[in-house]
Amino acid sequence: MASIFHYTDASGLTGILQSKSLFATHYRCLNDLTEAAIIRDLIRPILEVEIADITPKLVKRGLLKKEFYDEYGRAGHATQADAMLNSIETVIDRISPFFIISFCRHSSESDDFRHGLLSQWRGYSDGGGFAIEFDESGIDIAMNAENDRYVYGASKTADVLYSDFEKLFDPKKFHGVAGAMIARLFGKADISDITGRKNIDEAVRDFIHIAPFLKHRGFCEEREYRMVLAPVRTKRVTLEPKFKGIAKPIRFRARRGAVVPYLEVTEFNNTLPIKAVIVGPHPNQKMQQDALEMLFEATGLDAEIRLSEIPFLSTRVSG
Repeated sequence: MASIFHYTDASGLTGILQSKSLFATHYRCLNDLTEAAIIRDLIRPILEVEIADITPKLVKRGLLKKEFYDEYGRAGHATQADAMLNSIETVIDRISPFFIISFCRHSSESDDFRHGLLSQWRGYSDGGGFAIEFDESGIDIAMNAENDRYVYGASKTADVLYSDFEKLFDPKKFHGVAGAMIARLFGKADISDITGRKNIDEAVRDFIHIAPFLKHRGFCEEREYRMVLAPVRTKRVTLEPKFKGIAKPIRFRARRGAVVPYLEVTEFNNTLPIKAVIVGPHPNQKMQQDALEMLFEATGLDAEIRLSEIPFLSTRVSG
């Protein structure tokens, strides 16, 4: 049976153990700058087709100037589609932004399970890294407890897909989105016979449930498993009666000169579901092991400590 591992540095490990919490980072602030890019590529052609169908009808009805085509041609459809995708992401951030905690899935028979993944250790080669082995069911229980206590627009735990995206992405869920967004531009004017009546809120929820779980095949060795949480922002919970419950606080930290929003996931009933910690390649692993034993004792954690046998020098990428 596979376990899930969260890779982190010394600061992250001590923060997790001492606070008995996990930290979910806003998706725009993750190391992978292509987050949500794949779903955009899948949705864009759907929007373009709908825009190409709707625009001439609006021109014919006199609601849109013919000069649109004279100036932009059909290339304007792609420009509009990108603007709509940007608007969807803006709406998500204003109402229910999503945050991610990432894990790697390693089979118990694999070398990665025993020693960790070299590509992950390379990310922490300057200061040494740790891989925290979690009980997957404990992570899911915590997410359900978060949902019970706080107001979330969406939440999900699942494995990431690196191919066969159709297993998760159903184009039908996004049919009518372009029409719905165009209809909003015309306010009270009823043009539903042209645009349809798609519920845009459902499409936004689908975006959150799908986008974080599609990644480029170049990352496939990580076998990533994710917890995704999209809390409804405090102002919305306070002002809109439809939201019942407590707003999940969004916290902030500074990293490399930027402000990074994050969530502190605390609903672990004071016991983190940690099975083991792997001490990654380090110039003084034994010192790290001794320090970890003291940290476990101080925080009341009873878990195995394993030392990765991957050579420290192999994590150094020469320039």
